[in-house]
Amino acid sequence: MAHQKNQTLNVEVLIVGFVSLTDYRIPLFLLLLIIYTLTCIENLLIIFLVCVNPRLHCPMYILIGNLFLCEFLYTTDLVPLILHHILSGRPTISHLGCSVQLSVSGAVTIVETLLLTLMSYDRYLAICKPLRYSALIHNRLCFYLVIVSWFISLIFATATFYFVINLEFCGPLTIDHFYCDFTPYVSFACSDITPVVLIGLSVSITVTILPFVLIVLSYVFIIFTILRIQTSEGRKKAFSTCSSHLLVVTIYYTALFCLYVMPRSDQYLNVYKGLSFIYFSVTPMINPIIYTLRNQDIHKALQATLSKMKTVYC
Repeated sequence: MAHQKNQTLNVEVLIVGFVSLTDYRIPLFLLLLIIYTLTCIENLLIIFLVCVNPRLHCPMYILIGNLFLCEFLYTTDLVPLILHHILSGRPTISHLGCSVQLSVSGAVTIVETLLLTLMSYDRYLAICKPLRYSALIHNRLCFYLVIVSWFISLIFATATFYFVINLEFCGPLTIDHFYCDFTPYVSFACSDITPVVLIGLSVSITVTILPFVLIVLSYVFIIFTILRIQTSEGRKKAFSTCSSHLLVVTIYYTALFCLYVMPRSDQYLNVYKGLSFIYFSVTPMINPIIYTLRNQDIHKALQATLSKMKTVYC
């Protein structure tokens, strides 16, 4: 049994998602490096602004700061190793590395889903209960909810890591993807995968489907409230307060559901890989743009920070 365990820990997983793109290795590396660099700059800049500007110390921006921390962690969990694989031409990952990658990406996805749900509730209160907004959600409550979200994700991540790291594999593994994908990886195991499957199902139901239902319900109430506003200017102003979040939620769940529903057969494999590439690289880059493009609070916070830095260093 110990020999089998040591053998499993030494298993190397061959990641062959880029094999068909070998001729475009350098352009692909540069493209992904640029996307990753922009993603890091955008997300870390907004996190920094939320931390240092008192005017952004409110529930909505606390949630946004944590959301972009998730985006940064998710893309950092995957992209640097993918860049290494593209450049080195030796796309392998150990069983331990794969277990860590799966656990981190799963945990971050859970937190992001819960944060998007809390943000929809925040927008519901801001539009449907404006007079009671400060009483129903405030910084301390928001802070506690964020901690609970990270704690829930930590529990699931720990459980996922424990069950995945204890899987036994009987031979070499090859995954036709850009990273260690959960479903094909687990399917290669020659030991009982029931606990891992149950963890995946519980995550899908409790922290993916249920939050989606809550988000939809929030926006049903928001839309009804906006439609009851008599002036077109008032409706436009109310909708503008939640349009960025609605667009991000739409992109997030569309990509997520497509990845879950998309068949893994050879016929659809390239489409699935393309959607995955967009999900882990492009989406974390465009989400900060969506939130900040017309956000005057972020613009003013950036201007104030730049002015303060200019005063200090000049």
